[in-house]
Amino acid sequence: MASGKAAVGILQNGNQTLLIRRMEFPGDPWSGNIAFPGGHIKDGETIHQGLLREINEEVSMELKETQIVRGLESVTPFRAPNLLVYPFILTVEGFSEAKPGPEVAEIRVVNLQDYKQTRHPTNGFPALDYGGWIVWGLTYRIIYGLMGFGP
Repeated sequence: MASGKAAVGILQNGNQTLLIRRMEFPGDPWSGNIAFPGGHIKDGETIHQGLLREINEEVSMELKETQIVRGLESVTPFRAPNLLVYPFILTVEGFSEAKPGPEVAEIRVVNLQDYKQTRHPTNGFPALDYGGWIVWGLTYRIIYGLMGFGP
């Protein structure tokens, strides 16, 4: 079971935001999910350092701490109750340099307000549909907190 701290980046350029589709790996509870780029904070890293490292590893964008606008309320994944995830909003000039890293199958730039409310096709949980990308679980909860909408 995952424990510790993690951070995710909500990269924004105006109304545009970057989402990733995670690669599928056996034993990975988030395998294939749609998410914001991010991951575990390593020992000795600050949350901001880990956030920027993870964004670079996952989408090849080298961002600076000055691009962090604000943090949102931390959340805990239901599948990893010992993990505390810190979401941060970052401003970027665009997404032209973004490309999938080794843990990312695909990236997509969306407007978070252009969604269809739906249910996850397998588990029935509340979800958002961004052009066929189904966002549910922790990422759904982060968007819910950011935008103030829900099921």
